[in-house]
Amino acid sequence: MAILNPLPYTRGHTLVIPIRHYESMFDIPQTLLNRITVLAKTLCLSYERSLGIKGVLIEIVNHKLKNPKYRHFHLHVIPRYNMNAKRDPANIKPKQTFPRETNRNLDKILQRIKSVPI
Repeated sequence: MAILNPLPYTRGHTLVIPIRHYESMFDIPQTLLNRITVLAKTLCLSYERSLGIKGVLIEIVNHKLKNPKYRHFHLHVIPRYNMNAKRDPANIKPKQTFPRETNRNLDKILQRIKSVPI
């Protein structure tokens, strides 16, 4: 499944998450990983048309010492708009946090994405 991240780095920051539990890249089946990357590419193409992104950062963070509540494989699709922007993924500092996005704004972004066919 794909959901808009409620704590986004940028507009359209999406999490692609398998419904079945896999802790990390080390145990997710290759066929499922392939399907996840195909979905990530589809999202990127959609965001290019609907949100006007200029690039994208695809991120998978795995570490066995990471907080146990986040030990479920997920892939981040982080749109890039302006490489000089404070919130561009290349400029984000470790442990930097962002305010929670309102449900209203998330709904607006989702409607914009859905309005443009891929």
